[in-house]
Amino acid sequence: MEAIISSTVLVITNDHDEHVDAVIEELDRRAVRVFRFNPEEFTRGASISMDICNGRIDGEIRTANGQVAFHDICAAWYRRSRALFAPLPSMNALCGDLENFVTVQSNAALSGLFSGLQTLWVGQPFRLRQADVKAVQLAQASNAGLTTPKTLISNDASRVSAFVEALGYTDCAIKPLVATRVDGEEVARLPITTILPRGHALDSAALSPTIFQPYIEKAYELRCVVMGERIFTAKMDTQAHESTRTDWRAGLVEQMRHEVFDLPDRVQAGLHRLMSSFGINFASIDMIVTPEGDFVFLDLNPNGQWLWLEEELGLPLVAAMADLLTTDYSAATEAAPAAGVTILESADGA
Repeated sequence: MEAIISSTVLVITNDHDEHVDAVIEELDRRAVRVFRFNPEEFTRGASISMDICNGRIDGEIRTANGQVAFHDICAAWYRRSRALFAPLPSMNALCGDLENFVTVQSNAALSGLFSGLQTLWVGQPFRLRQADVKAVQLAQASNAGLTTPKTLISNDASRVSAFVEALGYTDCAIKPLVATRVDGEEVARLPITTILPRGHALDSAALSPTIFQPYIEKAYELRCVVMGERIFTAKMDTQAHESTRTDWRAGLVEQMRHEVFDLPDRVQAGLHRLMSSFGINFASIDMIVTPEGDFVFLDLNPNGQWLWLEEELGLPLVAAMADLLTTDYSAATEAAPAAGVTILESADGA
């Protein structure tokens, strides 16, 4: 007979995640049991079992550190598992090696876990993936009452040329749809927001779909971290240094002055409507405040970074995430384990 784990927080991540380490430490301090699952260990160092009976999916996850039953999970937090949405290997039934077969079956099992686990999710992977689509973000942000820049996503050089020409004297900002490293002959670089040089030939636009927007002048920028009903906002003085003026990711965080910012109620309401449209309860959202005082939505990262804001400003983000993950938590009933029975200890990320 195995001891039953009561109300456990499942954390799905990788083997090096400072955000998870900090939140697990806080949950440990609150005596909340945590089960850490790194999908890249599946199947060599972990197993997933699913029991489907009478219209319900139950089961368990086992790793070298222990096991947890689906019905004992009070919340699941998907943080960052490497290559979760990487292209699947070949699914040609007539060819492929054993490793290919195992990878395809493992991805299907993980999809079953993510779809079948009925609990409070923070970062449910399929909702997270939908919320990460830039075109949908911008449309939904506008529907939520937020100001958004006019946007073209295209690899049609003629459409791009017409868009740029219509901007007149306003510069055109160009952005990748996904921040993906590009390996060159000498160095690797991460394409970020740049300003299209005036008169630049646009034939190369046909090579890859790209985001085109009018460049918006900034007084400063905001990073808004939404956790459930709470929004924590940091003001970033991105215009004080040349390296951070166009895209603050091009510079060093230490170069920017940060302040806690009081986001107007109407903007907060718009962000909550945007979150609700995706059915998510966590995101990091970037906004611009123009010299005229307008708030402009730029981007929603449904799994964005935030720990540096606690370190810079003392915002209680670790505690807030722990609060969100324990929304449906009920303390375990302690009982003496039977002979030979082990009780899962909280994972510490070691």
